[in-house]
Amino acid sequence: MGKFRSFRIFSFSTESAIVVVVRGIKKILMANTKLLKEQIEPKLRAIFVNENQIDLLNNVHEILGTQPDVIGEKENILYLGEITVSGYLGSTKGDFHIGATRKLAESFLKLFILKKQKKKLEKELADKYNFIRNYADIQLYFIYPENARFMKALGYREFIFDSGAIKKYPIHLDNESEALLNDVLNNARNEFKVNK
Repeated sequence: MGKFRSFRIFSFSTESAIVVVVRGIKKILMANTKLLKEQIEPKLRAIFVNENQIDLLNNVHEILGTQPDVIGEKENILYLGEITVSGYLGSTKGDFHIGATRKLAESFLKLFILKKQKKKLEKELADKYNFIRNYADIQLYFIYPENARFMKALGYREFIFDSGAIKKYPIHLDNESEALLNDVLNNARNEFKVNK
């Protein structure tokens, strides 16, 4: 029996690493995307929190085994959000970006499960963090930079937003942040092409 060879591509855009496995040969292509985690994503979080005038739940970074990027509250409503810069430039073939689409799917699943387990979530906030709450509602947000190309190519996935299950929250970045985002993502794309 001949050797089985596999061709698999894994994209870990959240950690800003692309791992490619081709016929058992691993190539790890890293770009300086740490800047996005340290500068752009916190800026998106801060803008979201400020625009919605919510209070972050201090020291609450994990709920029911998940780590949403935003955990805050206002007027007895819990705000949960996921942030991504993945797919901002689309892909080399167009607007669609598989890594960003996976991030969207994972974000929706994570936040939707938390919303459906409201009582369990409130119990954990009380038991683990001493936050006694009985929320009137839980609102879910997918937060991303305005003009992210992959959001124009969602196709049937647009239904999760149309249904009201989760809300889009595009954020306008200042010129400096947008330039940094473009530079880092373009450098990552170029590095990928060179090492492909």
